[in-house]
Amino acid sequence: MTAIPPERAPKPGLNIYGSASVNPVKLTIAAEELGVPYNYVCLDLAGGETKAEWYTSSINPNGRMPAIVHVKGDGTSVTVFESGPCLLYMANEFDKTHKLSYPFGTPEYWTQLSWLSWQLAGYGPMIGQAVYYIRYATEPAPHGIWRYSSECRRLNHVLDKQLSTSPYVVGDRLTVADIAIFIFAHSLKWGGIDINAYPHVKAWHDKLAQRPAFHKGLQVPVPYQFSDEAVSNPDNQDTYKMIRKFGGQAIKSWIDQWPGDVLPVPSDYANLDQ
Repeated sequence: MTAIPPERAPKPGLNIYGSASVNPVKLTIAAEELGVPYNYVCLDLAGGETKAEWYTSSINPNGRMPAIVHVKGDGTSVTVFESGPCLLYMANEFDKTHKLSYPFGTPEYWTQLSWLSWQLAGYGPMIGQAVYYIRYATEPAPHGIWRYSSECRRLNHVLDKQLSTSPYVVGDRLTVADIAIFIFAHSLKWGGIDINAYPHVKAWHDKLAQRPAFHKGLQVPVPYQFSDEAVSNPDNQDTYKMIRKFGGQAIKSWIDQWPGDVLPVPSDYANLDQ
């Protein structure tokens, strides 16, 4: 196992490993809401730090972000990766008064977990795929754009319906489910979706964006780059051209590491003849 470089080693307390990307912001917002001090370890994506042996062997075997390392007062530590488990760990460890969560085992807890899972399994990945085909693809892919942007609109309709009867995603309080969903709603234009088409999502988003802790969390490690306001600013477009170029090349290089043929079955492409 490769040793963690001293400048990347976790310090006593909560350590958040991330970069200027979407998912790590969930954790900085949650930490700010809970008032938990944290050490932010900003990883160098261009330098390939998330794929470095020290990171994959000690922090996150999947080579992605975010991850946390909680070094406790007795010297023991807990390492958690993937944003959903990280949020649940933070709520369990630091939210004893249930400011951002419902008590374990209550009906509201399971609803909270359902919506958090909805984000992790659907809302985030579908918006991520739409972003890939719209912003990062290295060749035209109209069918991919149609497929994923349509699914994003469906998911926002589901969220809009939920928020039409509830001030937060789950009942009358902010939870980790709201935080997880918020950062993608905050980035909808980058995914080709107009948030104004979903008035309850828009009102909920705007309410959360005004919270001081959300504002602070969105500044770490740099001011968040993928909000509707940021990506619409004509003065920023040279930056986004570079982001799209780097992103497209990086994603292609990651995919190219895993070549192989798609295994057919007898009925493949039969639907194209109908």
